[in-house]
Formats: sequence, C-alpha cells, structure tokens
Amino acid sequence: MLVLEFAIPEDDSFLFEIYLDSRREEMDAWGWPAGETKAFLRMQFDLQTRSYAIQFPNAVTQVIMHEGKKIGRMIVSRSHSIHLIDISLLTAYRNRGLGTGAMTGLQQEATQAGIPVKLSVLGNNPAKLLYERLGFKAIGEAFPYISMSWEPDMREEKII
Repeated sequence: MLVLEFAIPEDDSFLFEIYLDSRREEMDAWGWPAGETKAFLRMQFDLQTRSYAIQFPNAVTQVIMHEGKKIGRMIVSRSHSIHLIDISLLTAYRNRGLGTGAMTGLQQEATQAGIPVKLSVLGNNPAKLLYERLGFKAIGEAFPYISMSWEPDMREEKII
C-alpha cells in the first residue's frame, strides 16, 4: 500500500537522492568523475526545484512511502485540474505497480472533484506507456515533451 506524506525540509536529501537516481544512467554515460557529477546534478536539482516553485507556486511535494520506506516523490498542483508536475520512483521500486498505484490515486481524486489530470512527459520516457495504459491521451506537443490529459467519466449511470 502506498502512502503519500507532505515533504518537509528534512526530506531534501532524500528528494535529491531520487533526482540522482533518475539521472544516474545518463550521467554514467558521460564518464565524469563522481564529485563533478554530484555537484552538477545538485545544481540542476536546485534549479529544477526553484523553477517548479516559480511555475507552480501552489504545488505540493509529497514523499511516496511503501511498507514504511521512502521510495519516491510526487509534485502536484491543484486548481481547475490536477497537474502532475513530476513523479519519480527509486529504480529499485519501478516496474512493480507502484507508479500505477500513485497515478490511479490521482485519477480517483480527479473523479471525486470532477476535474482532469494533466501532465507532460518526454516522448521517449517509458512512463508514457503507463500513462497511455491508464487512459491518458496526448493533447499537444512541445518537442521533446508531450502534453497528456485524463478526463474522469462524469456521465450519470442510467438505470434501465
């Protein structure tokens, strides 16, 4: 079972760990020394955090917990839609249905509120297949990103 907890300042090192993990394969291919790689990624993480705060001032960052362990993060802004800004799971917890669980939780919340879930994803990100499987549809593209949306079915059931 997944539990979402609001991130607190003490979670910063874990949130950076997730960021490192998400970029590890890419950075390993560059062949940089470990210290330079970590310093570069720290700078990028800090810039990403500030950029999200400017673009989405009402967004909340949550730590994704599974069996008492921190396994990921989710950043969401809520207004006329639920906008998934970022979701990341540690590599060891991917492909186990946990991302699906987090996403279906957002879809349930959206259904209750009667609003869509929106997100942007890199066109080559494997998560795009997850979003499509969950019913998200492409609604636009700003290369290399694809904007996607999921709409709850708000039709009333008719009893015949």
